Amino acid sequence: MAELRLVTQKLRSVMDLAWVLPTIISIIIVETTLLLGIALPVPFFIIIICVVIAGSIGGRRAGFIAGIFASLYLFRAYSFEFGPATLSGGLPQTIAGAAFFILIGTLLGRLRDQLNANIISLRDVEQRLRASLREETAEKDAQADKVAESETRLNAAIRIAGIGYFSFDIGSGECTFCSEQHAAHLGLTPDEFCAGTAGPEIQLFYIHADDRDKVLDALARIYAGENQTIEYRTVHPNGEVRYIREFEEPVFDEYGKVVANVGTSIDMTELRQAEAGARQSQRIEAIGTLTGGVAHDFNNILAIILGNLELSQETDSPEDMRDLIQTSIKATKRGADLTKSLLSFARRAQLKPARLNLNQTIQSTMTWATRVLPATIDIENALMEDLWDVELDATSTENALINILLNARDAMPNGGKLTIETVNMWIGDDFVYGRDDDIGPGRYVMLAISDTGHGISLDKFEKIFEPFYTEKPVGQGSGLGLSMVHGFIKQSGGAIRIYSEVGVGTKFKLFFKATAQSSVKSSARARAKPVLPSKQTEILVVEDQGEVMRVLDRILEDAGYSVTTASSGDEALKIFEKPNRFDLVLADIVMPGKLQGPALAKAIRLIDPDIPFVFLSGYAADAGAHDSVRPSDIRLMKPVSRHELLRAVSKALKSVDEYD
Repeated sequence: MAELRLVTQKLRSVMDLAWVLPTIISIIIVETTLLLGIALPVPFFIIIICVVIAGSIGGRRAGFIAGIFASLYLFRAYSFEFGPATLSGGLPQTIAGAAFFILIGTLLGRLRDQLNANIISLRDVEQRLRASLREETAEKDAQADKVAESETRLNAAIRIAGIGYFSFDIGSGECTFCSEQHAAHLGLTPDEFCAGTAGPEIQLFYIHADDRDKVLDALARIYAGENQTIEYRTVHPNGEVRYIREFEEPVFDEYGKVVANVGTSIDMTELRQAEAGARQSQRIEAIGTLTGGVAHDFNNILAIILGNLELSQETDSPEDMRDLIQTSIKATKRGADLTKSLLSFARRAQLKPARLNLNQTIQSTMTWATRVLPATIDIENALMEDLWDVELDATSTENALINILLNARDAMPNGGKLTIETVNMWIGDDFVYGRDDDIGPGRYVMLAISDTGHGISLDKFEKIFEPFYTEKPVGQGSGLGLSMVHGFIKQSGGAIRIYSEVGVGTKFKLFFKATAQSSVKSSARARAKPVLPSKQTEILVVEDQGEVMRVLDRILEDAGYSVTTASSGDEALKIFEKPNRFDLVLADIVMPGKLQGPALAKAIRLIDPDIPFVFLSGYAADAGAHDSVRPSDIRLMKPVSRHELLRAVSKALKSVDEYD
C-alpha cells in the first residue's frame, strides 16, 4: 500500500509539470506576434496568466519552472530589443518582471502544494476516521449482540426463577413499570396492576387484609430511605391466597431525597406450603412418638397394677396379699415418676428444692447405683472437698444422676471408665457456656460425668434431649431420661453442656447455682484462729504466662510463703528432681511442653507420693477429671481471687482453718 502511494505521488508530480506547457505555448505565441510585427502587450499578459495557471494548478515546481521560462523569455526580449521600447523596458524593469514571473509562479505553486497536502492529510484523516468508525460500529454491533444475548438469558432466568420487577414514582404514586411476572404473582395483568395502584394514595387491594398494616409499615421505612424485605399474602381475583416476598429499595435524587422505589417479587407459596407440611409432619410424628412412648410405659404399669390387684382378690395369704399390694404401690410410683419426667421435660414439675451437698448425694446414690453398673466399668470419683451447697430437688437430682450413669453404661457395652467430678466455680459476665444457657454470673457447683464410650455423632446432638428419642432396642429405654434431665436442670436455674467425640467418649457437665454461706458456718470461721504460713513452707508455682506468674508469686510471698517458679511442666520436674523440699505444687493444667498439669503431678508423685497439688484451669474443659488428679487436690478456675488462692493453698497444706 505504501509503495502504491509512492508511485501515485510520482505520477502526480510528473503530471503537474505538464502545466508548464501553457507558459511555453504562450511564449511561442508572443514570439510569433513579435516576428510578425504585432508588438502588443496583450501576449505578455497571456504569459503571466499561464504562469499563474502553472503555479496554481501544477504546484510549486510547475510554477517555478514556468516563471523561469517567462523570465528567460523576458531577458531575451530585452537583449535583442525587438518590439517597442515599452515592451521590454530597461534592465531594472526586466529584472523586476523576471522576479515577478518567478515569484508569482513559486508563491501560487507553494499555496497549491500546501492545499494539496492539506487535502491529502484530510483524506488520510477521513480514511482513518472511516476505519475507526467501521471498527466502532462492528464493536457496538458485537456488544449489542452480547447485550441482546445477555438480556435473553436474563429474561429466561427471571422467567424460570419466577422473579417479578416493578417500580413506583413516590411523588405521583404511579407504577412506572410492572413486569408480567410480578403482575402474575398477584393474579393480575401489568395494565390492571398499574391502573389499580394509580393515584397519590397507596392502594393495597391485592394484599390480604391481615397483612396490610405490615406492608404499610415496610413502605414507610422505604420512603424513609431503608431497604426492606416484605412477605405478605395476596388474594387473587379467584379467591386463591398466595405468599409473596418482595425486596424493595428506595431511589434517591441528587439531593438525597427519596423519589421512587423499585423492587422484585417472588412467589413463596410452594415453599411455605412445604414448610407447613413439614411442621405438621413433625408435629404428628412428635405426638405419635410421645403418645406411643407414654402409652407403652403406662400400659405396662397398668398391667402390673391390674394383675396384682386381681391376684390379691384371689389369695387368702396375708404375706401374698402384702407382696401383691407392695408391687402395685411400686408400679404406681413408677407411673408418678413417668409423669414427673414428662413435666420435667416441660419444666412444669413441682420441685421441692432443699439445701443439699452434691458430694453427699453422689456418695449415697453410688452406694446402690453400682449394682446396675457392670464390673467391666471402672468408677473413679474426683469430688472436691468443701464443696458449696446447692438448693435442688433431691429426688430429681438423684434421677438425673442415675439417668446419665445409665446412658454412660449403655455407651460402654464392653467396659470402660466412668469418672464423676465436682468442682466449685465462679462464672463471670464474660463467661459464656452456650447460646441456649440463660444462667447469670455467680458461684456455681459443676458436676461432671464422663465416660469412654462410643461417643455421640454431630447429627444426633440436636436430638438427644427430645422426649422418647432413643437408639436403644425396644423395651430397653423409653427415651425420656435425658429430656427429663434437661428439663429439671433448666427449671432449677442451671445449665447442661455435653462434650463428645466419636470413639473417645462423652462428658456431661451440669452447672448448679451455689447457695449463700450460712451465718453459723461463717461465724465459726470468724472465731477460728488461722495457722499463719511460714517462710519455711516451700511452694513450687508452675505457670507459662509471665504476668500470671508474677501475680501468683507476689500473692504467695506477701502471704509469707517461699516460692520457686517454673514456666513449664518439664522445667518444674527438673527443679523438683533437685535436692529441694517442696510442701506444695501450684500448677496450671494446660502448659507448653510434654508435661501438662496432670502429667506433671503423676511424674512428681513418683518422687514424692504425698505432695499436694492445687490446679489452675483457664476454661471449663480443663477442669475435667484426670488419672493423676486426686479427690483431695484442689482445682481453681481462672481468674482466681487472692482470698480463694490463699484459702486453697491453706486447705491443700491441711491447715486447721482457712487463711482469711
